[in-house]
Amino acid sequence: MFGRDWEPATAKIVAKKYQEPDDVSGTWEYVADITPGSGSPFRTTLKQPRFMSHVVRLNEGDSLPVLADVEHQKAKFDRSDPKISGKNKPSAKDVFDEALEQRPGSPPPGD
Repeated sequence: MFGRDWEPATAKIVAKKYQEPDDVSGTWEYVADITPGSGSPFRTTLKQPRFMSHVVRLNEGDSLPVLADVEHQKAKFDRSDPKISGKNKPSAKDVFDEALEQRPGSPPPGD
C-alpha cells in the first residue's frame, strides 16, 4: 500500500543544476524524461545518489537505465548500472592521460 513498484526504465537527461548547501558538499539534480517498459513516458527529477558525487556526472542528452514508479511518476537511479555505481569506469587520471595522448582537435575520450 505504501511501497513503490519500481520497474526498469530509461531516462534521458533534459537539464541539470548543482545545489550547494552550507554543509560539506553539493549535489546534482536532474530533469529527465522517463520511458518505462509499461505506461506512458513522463518527466520528473532525479537526485544524485548520496555519497555518489564522485561517480555520477551526467550531461544534457545522456541516456541511462533507471528504476521508475509509473503510478506515482517517480524515478531513481539504478545503482546496479556501471555508469552510476562507478564499477568498470575509468579513473579520472586514466581519462586525463588518454586525452593528453590524442591529437589536437580529437573528441573527448569516451565520445
